[in-house]
Amino acid sequence: MIEFNNITSKYTEDSGVFDLSFYVKKGEIVFLMGPTGSGKSTVLNIINKKMKVNSGTLIIDNEDVTDIRKRKIPYYRRKIGMIFQDYKLIPDRTVYENIALPLRVIGLPKKEIDHKVLEVFDNVGLTNNLNLFPDQLSGGEQQRVSIARALVKEPMLVLADEPTGNLDPNIADEIIDILENVASKGSTVLMSTHNYPLIKNRDKRFIELNSGRLIEH
Repeated sequence: MIEFNNITSKYTEDSGVFDLSFYVKKGEIVFLMGPTGSGKSTVLNIINKKMKVNSGTLIIDNEDVTDIRKRKIPYYRRKIGMIFQDYKLIPDRTVYENIALPLRVIGLPKKEIDHKVLEVFDNVGLTNNLNLFPDQLSGGEQQRVSIARALVKEPMLVLADEPTGNLDPNIADEIIDILENVASKGSTVLMSTHNYPLIKNRDKRFIELNSGRLIEH
């Protein structure tokens, strides 16, 4: 599903990722490990086409997307769900409106949007009113809304950038449970984290970076 072949992508001569190669299978959840500044977010930005590849090749779902045309990027991103540490919810939109936004962008009819929003709302363990606003929710609830927004378009690939960074350990565990369940249903999940104790008992593969380079295990 995700294949990095000797990818270098640089902000400067000393920052970015360098000669990076790894593979993530379809339906697998993999943790991208490393300290702040190690290149984790850069990897996610490369996949989401926010960073250009200086050398090497990027294969997503058996397709070479290294130099995908700019006009095709919005359609490519429809296959990807993004989850962020700071949630990135729209504060003046309700929970329903935040979750529904990706479906409205692609023009689905309201009846279909309603069905999909209610389904994903239940799947991520939310029980509050869909008409609440983000600031009426706890941090854990806001992250569940963020996950629901990422999943509502049924992406083949979910990229989670430090999704547990602002949460207490118990809530963080619940968020990872949700992501593992997402992978079990067929989506591929790549989650970045610097918190090794959080994932060490998960019996899942992890990729470790330091200074933009792969650490071999």
